[in-house]
Amino acid sequence: MSATGNASPNGKPVRGRPKKFIDLELVEKLAHIQCTHAEIAATLGVSIDTLQRNKDYAGVVKRGAEGGRKSLRRMQFESANRGNVVMQIWLGKQYLGQTDHHVTEVRQLPSLGQLTSAELSAVLNEYVAAQPAIAAEIAAIDVDFAVEYPQFAKPTALAGTPQQAGANTDADHD
Repeated sequence: MSATGNASPNGKPVRGRPKKFIDLELVEKLAHIQCTHAEIAATLGVSIDTLQRNKDYAGVVKRGAEGGRKSLRRMQFESANRGNVVMQIWLGKQYLGQTDHHVTEVRQLPSLGQLTSAELSAVLNEYVAAQPAIAAEIAAIDVDFAVEYPQFAKPTALAGTPQQAGANTDADHD
């Protein structure tokens, strides 16, 4: 071994692999665009363990990732002003934890034929309270289809006495 190639400043030979250079500026830029630790390591040509042993790595990654999320929020607002909603929603779900989660409640009601009048009334009242628009439509239908009871006229034969009824028929024959 030559003294100039692998020697330390004090003249002793250096053992082990040469130290890998970690470009922390590049690490911050990669974290800014939300690269994973594996992607950053692959770009730098080192292992994830090598990155994590670097004393400044965690702080640089945190600063870069937070800056990227801040930029994303800014771009989302700019995008909203320009009208590109699809990309805004997708990126928000990916990096900001936004969701469009909906909860649907499904209840199994007993058969209406099995309910008592009081139970049926309670179910209907609960439904009307939960669905006021439908309740208004039902009220309008009820008004349109009101039941009217006809007034029946009494037959003329029963209206008067039998003699009067006979007198009328005799006069009709003349």
